[in-house]
Amino acid sequence: MRKVFISVVSHCHGEVIQKVNCLPALARYFTVVVKSNVKEALENYCFEHDILYLPPTQVMGFGENNNVIFQYCKQQLGMKGEDFFILINPDVYVSFSAISTLISEMESADVSCATINLFRDYEMTIHDYSVRNFPGLFDFISSYIGLKNKTKIVKEEIFSPCLVDWAAGSFLAFESDKYELVGGFDEKYFMYCEDINIFFRLKKQGYPLVFFPDIKAVHLAQHKNRKLFSMHFFWHAKSVIRYLIDKITYDLKKHF
Repeated sequence: MRKVFISVVSHCHGEVIQKVNCLPALARYFTVVVKSNVKEALENYCFEHDILYLPPTQVMGFGENNNVIFQYCKQQLGMKGEDFFILINPDVYVSFSAISTLISEMESADVSCATINLFRDYEMTIHDYSVRNFPGLFDFISSYIGLKNKTKIVKEEIFSPCLVDWAAGSFLAFESDKYELVGGFDEKYFMYCEDINIFFRLKKQGYPLVFFPDIKAVHLAQHKNRKLFSMHFFWHAKSVIRYLIDKITYDLKKHF
């Protein structure tokens, strides 16, 4: 039987994790691993609810933290290639039935990489537009200057599972061996664009991302400020440049 391993990275999200409080229910059926990126009061909560806890060592980016959890699941918990590795943000509320249905759908349709329909409220009336088309340079520029983001996929018009280019790291599901095939997240990306990059690489390997609109969860997102000259703007701009260079490099290699 294929197992499910859930990865959660906390960066001062201890209170959020306890407030959302969906991990204890998931831990009854799946293996849930929480890794703290900084010191915080979270270990006791995890212990009380049979959630595996990895303490912080040094501050790492989103991708590197998830890679650490992946290796822990593989080396210490016996995760196999056919098992599922699911990334969930600390501020996501998702039920056991939603994940169980997703796994069933992925197995039935032979899907290797998947995401689900996220909303920003518990009533599920406000969409979180977390699935997108791959961006180009002018898409990033348009986003920064407040013009229409043409990469956004209008989820309201999707009624059955379909292929999408990429999805935000809020909720992502992988077959373990496919995640390992591309080496997980590229750790050169610190906080932004690592999700775009991994799906770009997976798609080139023949494993596109599938969006399941009927499987729903809540993402209580608190987006970081990316105004000009802020640290988050700098991190984002750096990752954008890296992504565009990586994409151009790949395209050049494909033609020569």
